[in-house]
Amino acid sequence: MAMMLYQIKNLCKQRTQGQHYTLEIPHLSLNKGDMLALTGPSGCGKSTTLDLLGLALGSDSAEQFIFTPASSSYDLQSLHAKAQVETLAYLRKQYIGYVLQTGELLPYLSTLENMTLTARLKGTQREICEELAFCLAQKLGLAAHLLTKPTLLSVGERQRVAIIRALLPRPVLLLADEPTAALDPLHATTVMDSLVNLVKEQGTTLILVTHDQSLSKTYGLQQAVYNLTQTAEHVTATLTLL
Repeated sequence: MAMMLYQIKNLCKQRTQGQHYTLEIPHLSLNKGDMLALTGPSGCGKSTTLDLLGLALGSDSAEQFIFTPASSSYDLQSLHAKAQVETLAYLRKQYIGYVLQTGELLPYLSTLENMTLTARLKGTQREICEELAFCLAQKLGLAAHLLTKPTLLSVGERQRVAIIRALLPRPVLLLADEPTAALDPLHATTVMDSLVNLVKEQGTTLILVTHDQSLSKTYGLQQAVYNLTQTAEHVTATLTLL
């Protein structure tokens, strides 16, 4: 039986910088192991949604905003309202991985050190981290570059290092913010293949932000789109599952 990860009902988030903007999520339920693509044009609210689901941003209102990464459930609306920053930071560190557009590797660390950084910060022993990293590096064609600095890797190789870094601690949820945006089509395919295969292998929930709606069909991701209602002064984006 599938285990629920997120239960969201009638969530609202507003921004007032420049044009007034409101993001509405009438209903969103995600099970552990689901793979979801957030698709839409620039400015529709993809990054805002990712920040909400990554616990970095609180909603202005929500009838339900529940996160259940393990045996306990957390009311995120309440945690943000009460400024429970330590609890939110713990949940992010313990259960969530993140892959950015350009990898954001530390240039003064080797490939192996970058791969193991997040897991070591969570307290996993160095030897265990390095053994796991080597296994993943072999799968992703990076075993020959473990002592190389990131500046000597291709952009596609750096993205694969970032994927290993995010997945090495085996997070419950992986957030990927347009991880192939800076890549040519060939390298983008290699990175997406690596990402989806590892996510499936680990049973990790994936939420992927992308402009490319075809990725949903190619990789079997459920798709959510933003329906925009716009006036001269206000934009409302409603997130809807297809």
